Amino acid sequence: MYNIIKNEPEFVITGFDEEILEETIKTDIPEIHDRIIFATAKFYNSGIITKDKVILRYS
Repeated sequence: MYNIIKNEPEFVITGFDEEILEETIKTDIPEIHDRIIFATAKFYNSGIITKDKVILRYS
């Protein structure tokens, strides 16, 4: 997947930094991985393509 998206201008590969951590702490999604995904999208004001019912409930 990385090789497919790394050169696409629509995608940004980002790290888990202090700003994302702070957004993650504000989110009450139970599963930490879902919380990080949701918080990252919220921070960047971007969408999420998912079938995950928990994330969809918070979107």
